[in-house]
Amino acid sequence: MSKLAVVAIGGNSLIEDEKDRDGPGQLEAICTSAKHIVDLIVNGWNVVIAHDNTPQPDQPGEPLLPRSPASLLAGLQGRLGYLIQQALDDELQHRGVNRRSACLLTRVVVSSGDRETTLTQPASGPVAEAQTTEEPETGIVGAISTEEENRTCLEQMEIVEQEAIKTLLRAGFIVIAAAGGSIPVRRDREGSLYPVEARLPGDLAASFLATQLNADLFLIATTAERVVLCSQQAGQAYPLDMLTLAELRHYEAAGHFVNEHLQSKIRAVIRYLERGGGAALLTCPQAIGRALAGRTGTWVLP
Repeated sequence: MSKLAVVAIGGNSLIEDEKDRDGPGQLEAICTSAKHIVDLIVNGWNVVIAHDNTPQPDQPGEPLLPRSPASLLAGLQGRLGYLIQQALDDELQHRGVNRRSACLLTRVVVSSGDRETTLTQPASGPVAEAQTTEEPETGIVGAISTEEENRTCLEQMEIVEQEAIKTLLRAGFIVIAAAGGSIPVRRDREGSLYPVEARLPGDLAASFLATQLNADLFLIATTAERVVLCSQQAGQAYPLDMLTLAELRHYEAAGHFVNEHLQSKIRAVIRYLERGGGAALLTCPQAIGRALAGRTGTWVLP
């Protein structure tokens, strides 16, 4: 089988006009992204697309969900997954490529673990309407409760549909999966699955997917061609072309990545490479082809 790339898109990378997040502009942005992902396919890659369509914390006045019931997450997965699937299939047909895509609702088994992934669930009692918060170490968005918060530490253990994804890949499909951080579930004593009302970070879910599938490349779509290193002391910014995992760890620990969305993506890359990943690439969808040719993008190697 050809080399496998897991491509994480969604959130701000799909938005070109902040005033048109859910209208025709979003569909146009998805179609544009699909064209550049097909460039990857034409160059011999098998592709799994992970997308995060949950609310973004930089949208003033937009309600942020501390808990996401499984039915809501499933609806969000289907909505954007369908749009991506239609755009991909149209572009594949337009280019005469005999491939098709498949959208798969994806569940992930979670278990109590360390503080790598923390989901904040408000305690019982009245909730403050106006104020929301984001934990800088986890990228999780949650509402501030007037009562003391209950914090549940969850660790991703297993992708329920993992074998189905592999089967579709072997059959030649481009797979769309792990949407909105996937649907978190747990197993009861009899082994049956039941939903957990919480939300997993989309970037970390995509990273876990890339690890579980032994992907050769983890590509995260961003709003810029390259990651910019911000030096607070010098007051300057430096674009990064290629660096190692150790260098990325150093820059992340030193606080050089000031954008909260970027911090989440950086941690997802670190986690993928720490778990044996081959290479990671951060770039905007329009630059994927040039980045694969080594002309732009930020590459991170083990």
